Order: sequence, then structure tokens, then C-alpha cells
Amino acid sequence: MEKELRITFYGDFTFGENYQARYDYQEKVSILRQKGYDFLFENVKHFFEKSNYNIVNLESPITNVQKSDLENKKACIHWCDIKITPELMKKYNIHAASLGNNHGYDYGEEGLKQSLDALKKAGIDTFGAGLNIEEAKKPLLKSFNIENKKLNLYVFGGYKYREDYETEFHFYALNNKGGVNLLMPERVNDTIKQIKNEDNDAYIVMFPHFGFDLQKTVPMQKEMARSFIDAGADIIIGHGPHMMNQIEYYNNKPIIYSLGNFIFPADFKGKMTSLNLVCSLVFKGEDLKPAIELYPVFADSNSKTPQTRLCIKEEIGEVIRRLCEEDKDDLIKNSILKDENNPLGICLTLNI
Repeated sequence: MEKELRITFYGDFTFGENYQARYDYQEKVSILRQKGYDFLFENVKHFFEKSNYNIVNLESPITNVQKSDLENKKACIHWCDIKITPELMKKYNIHAASLGNNHGYDYGEEGLKQSLDALKKAGIDTFGAGLNIEEAKKPLLKSFNIENKKLNLYVFGGYKYREDYETEFHFYALNNKGGVNLLMPERVNDTIKQIKNEDNDAYIVMFPHFGFDLQKTVPMQKEMARSFIDAGADIIIGHGPHMMNQIEYYNNKPIIYSLGNFIFPADFKGKMTSLNLVCSLVFKGEDLKPAIELYPVFADSNSKTPQTRLCIKEEIGEVIRRLCEEDKDDLIKNSILKDENNPLGICLTLNI
């Protein structure tokens, strides 16, 4: 029986085959061909090894479908190898993947079905998308025992509302159609309240794909996140803008608006920060209130061949500044405990 439970969340995750294939064709540059897939994990694989349960936001369908109906409609269409991807995810101890994002349905119903089947065969849990609305909206639910105490972890995944994703791309799951979960307060808050009323062992994580590419937090995200907490969610761990964004406390609960990228080998032409986060929830003690540990990582946003690494000491000041930039009372800054000797890397613990 575990004395401590470490659950780790990672931001936007893909092997970038769609990008790397283009770079290879245009410039004969491909990190996957030249270095291999394992190279992407080299500096950060210890996170997966040291955590009891690892959850990523998988930003690409796992498919061999050759043509997407969204070609010439959607600006960027993702795919990843149907054999290599689940094998590598299993090898590196990834336990669950959210498919609830703006690429989960890039190859339609068949691409989504292949993704679900491939991950299921690899023993990897999925959430945030499904072959109908009931499947798509169902949260990930995992039960753990820590020194004779039970913890039921609920993780809700899904993508914010966008009109073009509904009317043009038909991305969202319906009663008789697959797709990603439309994650909005009016669709989920009653479920959050019900879980909190019925399950005394529940810990609820909202894992939304929201915000806008390469942009800071917007008011819509704040309204959504605070509404989730008002309904009973314990923490918000967001992703979507491809870069780390601010954090805040609301009703004494943390909102991490965006972890940013984790493994994402694509060239963003330096349009956003290369600083990103990994978030671990460490449950122990009588009340199982988790320690919230943030590990800054660097994923070069100005390279076609980026390799994610831990942030170095000299980069941490900028990480903290970006996390706190809109907190006028220095509440966040004064609650961050920095540990430069943590064996996993420089750790920023939120002391709530």
C-alpha cells in the first residue's frame, strides 16, 4: 500500500509527425528520422518513472487514415503514427490521455475510433472524447488507496466552445456522433456538484483545453475556471495556448491556466515563451490534501528540432514572473516555495 501518491499532469503532447514530415520534405530536417522518438523523452523521462499515474493532453489523433475532411478548411491538422505512438506512450509509463482538444477529431469518426482502440489496446485510459456524447463527457475515474485511505480521482477533459468547430468542423460529440467533449460550465457543473454530494472520497480535477494559441489568459477562461470551482472542483489544470500562463487562487483553490507544451516538436517561430510546466499532485497525510508541485521545463519554441529539458536556475525567475504577472498583491509570488535541490528538478510548490 502506497504511503504517498504522485499524480502528474503534462501539457500539450505530440510526436509532431505532421510537422516533422513537412520539415523533412522541405528542408531534409526531421528530429524523428535523425534522432528517433526516444530522443524527445531523454531529459524528462524521470517524471514518468517517479509518478504513480501520468496524464497527458494528446494533441494528435492516432490514425492511418490518409485524408481528412478538414483539409483546406482547418489551418492545422495533426496525426501521429498508429503503431509507434501507443507503444511509446506505454513504454514511458503514460497511463491516461485526454483527447478533448482542438485536434482530437481532425480525422473524423474513424480517426477518433482508431485513437480510442489503439490506446485501449495499450492499456492507456482515455477521456475528453468519445463515439457519442455520453462517452465524451464521462470523466476519467481512478481509485487509489493511500495508507488505508481511499481517494477517487475524477478528471474532466474537453474543449471550449468555438462556433467554427461546431458549424464547420462538426468537432463536438452528439447523441449519435463521435467527437470531443464540449466542456462548458452549463454542461458539467451539475455533475461536479453531484459527485461532491455523493462521494466523500472525491478529488476533482478540471483539465480543460481552453484559451487561444500563443496568447495570455483571457476573461472567458477566468469565468469558466471560477465557475468550475464554485461547483466543487478542487483544482483547474489548463492547457491550450501552447505556452505557460498565469496561476491564481480562487476560494483558496489553485487555477493553473496553462501548463503549455510538454513534448511538441514543432517550430512556433519564437512567437511565445519556451517556458512550460509539469504539475504533480502529491497526496499523503491524514486529510490527503495534495502538495501541488510545479516543475518548469524548457521546450524551444524557435526550433524545428526541440528537445524538452528541465529549466535551469537562471530561468526560474522569469517562470515565477510569468506565473504572477497579473497578481497585484503578490499573493502568488509569496506562496511559491522554491526547491532547487529536488531530485526531479527545480520545484515550485504552491503553499496554499
